[in-house]
Amino acid sequence: MRAAAIRLDVISALCLSLFMAKFAMGGELNPDCGTPSDIHDGWRISPPEQQGFDAARLCAMGNGVSDGRLPNVDSIVVVRHGVLVYERYFGYPNHPSFDATIKHTGNSMAKSVVSLLVGIAMERGLIKNLDAPIFSYFPEYADLRSPGKDRITLRNLLTMSAGLNAAVAHPIAHHDHDPYRHALELNLARAPGVSFDYNSSETELIGAVLQRVSGKTVDILARENIFVPLGINDVDWYGRLGNGVPASSTGLSLRPRDWAKIGQLVLNRGAWEGTQIVPASWIAQSTAEQIKTPKHLSYGFLWWLGRSQIEGRVVQWTAAMGVNSQKIIVIPETDMIVVFNASLESTQMIEPEIQLLDKYVLPAILQH
Repeated sequence: MRAAAIRLDVISALCLSLFMAKFAMGGELNPDCGTPSDIHDGWRISPPEQQGFDAARLCAMGNGVSDGRLPNVDSIVVVRHGVLVYERYFGYPNHPSFDATIKHTGNSMAKSVVSLLVGIAMERGLIKNLDAPIFSYFPEYADLRSPGKDRITLRNLLTMSAGLNAAVAHPIAHHDHDPYRHALELNLARAPGVSFDYNSSETELIGAVLQRVSGKTVDILARENIFVPLGINDVDWYGRLGNGVPASSTGLSLRPRDWAKIGQLVLNRGAWEGTQIVPASWIAQSTAEQIKTPKHLSYGFLWWLGRSQIEGRVVQWTAAMGVNSQKIIVIPETDMIVVFNASLESTQMIEPEIQLLDKYVLPAILQH
């Protein structure tokens, strides 16, 4: 009897040891290695191994972030084959903490959401021609017209190529009571459509166009046409222009998992659970290269396009990006979405989170 009890104790100890080993190696039992929790927000959840990942590599990424060896981020969310496989949140001294239920500001990722709204407006006939002169939407500013400015189109605004002098523009989100006049009175630094020059004022003009053709501000349009169909219920669009209208270039705050839903919508070519939310043709057009940008990137219609090189293999991706390295990265080739959110100030929009993508997330699939 005593011998049997001893054998039972040995077996129990062995099982506990195996449990802890799996916990430490980043298996599905280890929440510190990015195991998602079910918060009933519509995402299916799976261990990363079941979706083709090397879970140990993902775990190493999270541990590297948490101990300061890798770039600072507040959260990382990874989705593959429409399934949430990795989710981890990080805390820093004297810094707000995040978890799956807390919204994170996306800064200029809002621009990419506005692009989706333009596609919906075009499908509904509210916007008929991307190449119509922009002043046709703003007749009250006819005094600002010139032969050069008369060539500015909505297409130019979507590609940050209107030519308006961004160098002398001041932030309009909290200042001008007439922000659209401020944007349109800027001098032309170059001919419209010639080259890329990042200018948030141009996206504010797009938001104004959407409001004029629909009678609704961008926050309401996004809620009715994107957020509600995607089951995104916890939203804050806090940015306001000087005229009190919600900003179009910034100010949107969503849970990291909900930012991932925006990415999944794009990966699905505008469809969600069998319903076409955004025209597939618009997704294809807006995420195709429309103009070159600095740093070996290109730009679609308010979406960035880039590439990663993994051991000689080139992987193309599309991204929504915001200051402090906020990112939704859509990678059709691997059927994957990666979301990074950060709060600590970053001097570059592109780096450093792409390092995490290139050294950990993509190799976790391609070398597995």
